[in-house]
Amino acid sequence: MEDVDAQRLAPLPDSDVAIVGGGWAGMAAALELAQAGHRVQVFEAGPVLGGRARRVALTHADMAGPLDNGQHLLLGAYRHTLALMRRAGIDPERALVRLPLQLCYPDGWNLCAPRLPAPWHLLGLALRAQGPTLAERLGLARQLLPLRRASNKHQGQPHDTVSQWLDAWPAEAAGPGQGEDSLWRRLWEPLCVAAMNTPANEADAAVFRRVLADALFGQDGDSDMLIPARDLSALFPEAAAEVVRRAGGAVSTGSAVRGFAASADGWSIDTARGRHRSRALVVATAPQQAARLLAATGLAGTQAAAAMLADWRYAPIVTVHVNVGGLRLPRPFLALSTGDDLGQFVFDRAALAQIAPGCDNVWSVVISAADDAVTLAQDELARRVRDQLARQLRTCVPDAGTLRADRGHFVVAEKRATFRCVPGLPRPHNNIGVAGLALAGDYTAGPYPATIEAAMRSGSAAARLLTDAAPARGRHS
Repeated sequence: MEDVDAQRLAPLPDSDVAIVGGGWAGMAAALELAQAGHRVQVFEAGPVLGGRARRVALTHADMAGPLDNGQHLLLGAYRHTLALMRRAGIDPERALVRLPLQLCYPDGWNLCAPRLPAPWHLLGLALRAQGPTLAERLGLARQLLPLRRASNKHQGQPHDTVSQWLDAWPAEAAGPGQGEDSLWRRLWEPLCVAAMNTPANEADAAVFRRVLADALFGQDGDSDMLIPARDLSALFPEAAAEVVRRAGGAVSTGSAVRGFAASADGWSIDTARGRHRSRALVVATAPQQAARLLAATGLAGTQAAAAMLADWRYAPIVTVHVNVGGLRLPRPFLALSTGDDLGQFVFDRAALAQIAPGCDNVWSVVISAADDAVTLAQDELARRVRDQLARQLRTCVPDAGTLRADRGHFVVAEKRATFRCVPGLPRPHNNIGVAGLALAGDYTAGPYPATIEAAMRSGSAAARLLTDAAPARGRHS
């Protein structure tokens, strides 16, 4: 982290483009603009880059190594994200652990796809499945295969929730009322919550179908699951920052933007370091901050976008990092049964990244759409998660009972992690009708819910909007 007091001593030079927010969308825009020859200045209010997908601790009293604000899982279909990582100098095959499509539970119920071209990998998944009945597997195939045709990506009623869409399926394919071992409880409900951070009875079915279609029926490897093997800030945002700096731009952490206003030659930006001038501006903060900043300008175009964002509801994500001593999971991650329990997935850090010799292993337990979990005291939440792990893992992890002992934990609660992706939600475009200004974030109009891929696509689109309007004056060394 840069020294904030030292930053205040020296005013920043003017820039071609100022970017407010150093999350994944902001840094995607910064990378694109810097490589197009623009002098870029990024303002990030937090101590590290990454926004809502960032490193929160390099060390912790109870566990070693960097920890993130949440465990993320990417898909092979996130081709734009992977391409920008490569342009920033990150090799995705080294920075991410690539696994075949799978959803496996501690009790042996599992779906795991072989590495075959689509749609044959789904046939292999159905044949190799353990737990679902033959009728369930056949019903699942009948519903997934039509999604392969682009014209059917939006099949169903335009404002269906995921629950309503599944209710219309044959009973053997969906079955919300068929009990704990049905595909509803084991597949659809956890998959929807993980992908959209919105409960199935609220989530937009059209968006969910698009995620499924792109992941399951794209190019080879699109359905693969990619799990970060390094902390989220290092995975892309910090590498993109180095590209910006080498191109003559600047990236400042701990540097909040108080407001901005249109000026005769672009934008005047009020920061802790004084007034900064820029020809163009990208607003790439979280949506609630974007709404506040846009509303304060008084411009007609910004007011409409601010009003749209102000009406949104948000969903929390809670991640419980648990010190587990020397225990290991049989797989890099497992799904967990919920019911009265809270944890939905558990990830084994030792399987994903190197653990220093002599250090304990850490498991990260994810709770999406965590409206109940976010209200609990952290010690009570950690206790309940440890008890869940001890009970559910006893069939596959020797000494799982020792998990009830508190060796240390670190809880991160993102109370407004993502917008609730509900049917018919209006989302602002990158271009909100104000010259020289672009909006970027995982919440702008697009085919996906709030994901890293949505953020990266939005950042690139914002950069293209400004580049098309004002070509670079020349490359800066």
